Amino acid sequence: MLNFQNRNSISPASGQSRRSRRAGFFGLSRKQQVRASARQIRKAEQAAGALSDQQLIQRSRELQEQASEKLDHTTINEFGGLIAESIFRNVGFRLYDVQIDALVAGATGAIVEMHTGEGKTVVTGAIAAIKTLGCPSVHVGTTNTYLATRDLECVAPAFDMLGLSHGLLPEESNEAVSRRTYKNQIIYGPGYQYGFDYLRDQMFLRNNRQTAIGFSTVNRINGSDPFNNLIQPSEHHVALIDEADSVMIDEAMTPLIISMPAKAHEDPTPYLLAKKITADFVEGEHYQIELPSKKIDVTDQANQLAHDAIANIKNLELARPWRSYINNAIRAQQVYQRDVDYVVLEGTVQIVDQNTGRIFSDRTWQNGLHQAVEAKEDVPIQPGRDSTTQVTRQRYLQMYTDLAGLTGTGASVANEFTSVYGCRVIPIRTNKPCIRKIHKARFFSSLEAKLEAIALDVIQRHKTRQPVLIGTRTIRESYEVRDALLAHGITPLILNGVQDGEEAEIVGRAGVAGAITIATNMAGRGTDIKPDPQALAAGGLHVIGVSPNNSKRIDRQLVGRAARQGQPGSAQFFAAADDPIFKENNSSIRKKITRRAKRSGEAPDFSNELAGLQKAIEARNTKLRQDMILRDRWMDSVRESIDKD
Repeated sequence: MLNFQNRNSISPASGQSRRSRRAGFFGLSRKQQVRASARQIRKAEQAAGALSDQQLIQRSRELQEQASEKLDHTTINEFGGLIAESIFRNVGFRLYDVQIDALVAGATGAIVEMHTGEGKTVVTGAIAAIKTLGCPSVHVGTTNTYLATRDLECVAPAFDMLGLSHGLLPEESNEAVSRRTYKNQIIYGPGYQYGFDYLRDQMFLRNNRQTAIGFSTVNRINGSDPFNNLIQPSEHHVALIDEADSVMIDEAMTPLIISMPAKAHEDPTPYLLAKKITADFVEGEHYQIELPSKKIDVTDQANQLAHDAIANIKNLELARPWRSYINNAIRAQQVYQRDVDYVVLEGTVQIVDQNTGRIFSDRTWQNGLHQAVEAKEDVPIQPGRDSTTQVTRQRYLQMYTDLAGLTGTGASVANEFTSVYGCRVIPIRTNKPCIRKIHKARFFSSLEAKLEAIALDVIQRHKTRQPVLIGTRTIRESYEVRDALLAHGITPLILNGVQDGEEAEIVGRAGVAGAITIATNMAGRGTDIKPDPQALAAGGLHVIGVSPNNSKRIDRQLVGRAARQGQPGSAQFFAAADDPIFKENNSSIRKKITRRAKRSGEAPDFSNELAGLQKAIEARNTKLRQDMILRDRWMDSVRESIDKD
């Protein structure tokens, strides 16, 4: 009873889909549809258990051939049973009923909401396999290359038994390897990599269109069609996105951009001069920083001082207006923070992804900002880069005929998934009842008071051998917590964005009795934390959130690390008046916390105010994404009018 959907009905102008509005078939509710199909797949799995390995792969190929001619419910359900049996033989366990439900929901083109620890990795592979029926290729997008590699390695043997070809996009840009990889039925890779490959193809096609008239036609006659050189197939069939709310919602705040070096050499002098001139600027007198946008307005007085400072300098080579250098120098010094927005490694400024906490050595800020930060940090100033082509993540994903995803926290943004991508969110129940204990958040007047309270709480839990996972928002915050613990004689393990291959080992040890682990941005980590028997006896994994995120969903992702699969576990958040969420978004709550704090620094409960603030921030970010989509459509209309002329 699975119902594969075609997303050709999605209009880039409206973001709507007939799929999001259709009624249930045969008069059944969506929940009934899922359960009915799941029962059929379970029956097919039992029948597949009687087949030998050779018979199973033979039957898989027969069903794939049938699907290429006609795709019906019987074929889909039987193939789902083969997938479940193949997973059992190669991964080593039977899919839970809830995982079969998730397989069905994902196969119908939904965003599947599965709680953390419920086995999304295997379910993702199962959905990818069933999506290959009648479809040339399925693109599975993860948050990074490490997870793509790990996830594919987990399910690849099951794909092999089904006769499904699979491949992994290379970590570094390699067009020849990527071109071969895209010829597989199932492709794994970071979600952003698919978008960048698309942009590279667009650059190639644009350059090809600029050749002499008739040149492309001659090439095609000679058998050298330029379209054969595309990295990606020209048609986008199926995309399956892991951590869907992170990739399709949070990261969709910024477009994917490919840039090229603007010059082989750029004079660093203007950046150094701007740094020197603005060093004595005072906020309120020379500039204003608007929060939460962090927009900088430089006063006329400051601009005049900046221009007077270079009036007598001859042969000063500027790559952009002088005002831009001044603005970037202030922004680099006052807004962008080391070990928060970037790190300095091996003499270079490297950007920290604010959604995942990972460090990207190949990304740069544009319009001279990166060079201003390099000047601030006294590292070699590299040539600037110019944007050559870009696409919003929303527009790119709308190109796929069929789109689905998985996440642990999708319900709160269900409307945006439907309106932008045409995907409903279907929640899946947990395999076992969740017994997680959520303690009330604690509020403090200062960072110092908060860190001391966290250290004392960790000490008490450490005495009982309860493992503690401390989640921080930034690398700097992880060092602050570490130092607070070291002051009390406790040495924690740290995972703060630098590690990839070591990540599984570090996070995996976080469940050992007595373990204390500090991790930055746990969203998208994907590694399961399994408490040992002694840890379970001590209460299971306890999660501490060092400061609340702007989104309640991200807080939930951290909390979800504890008490998986019916195990004991607990979680608690700590907050201080000078946390970024209060400083940048609502100074009145900040003042109230400070005013009502006790001598110890601890304040009363402000959970309701915090929840209201997070809701307001999420609404504002939703509006920003909507505005970005509208700008994108406006640019389309401009380009179309230019093409007509």
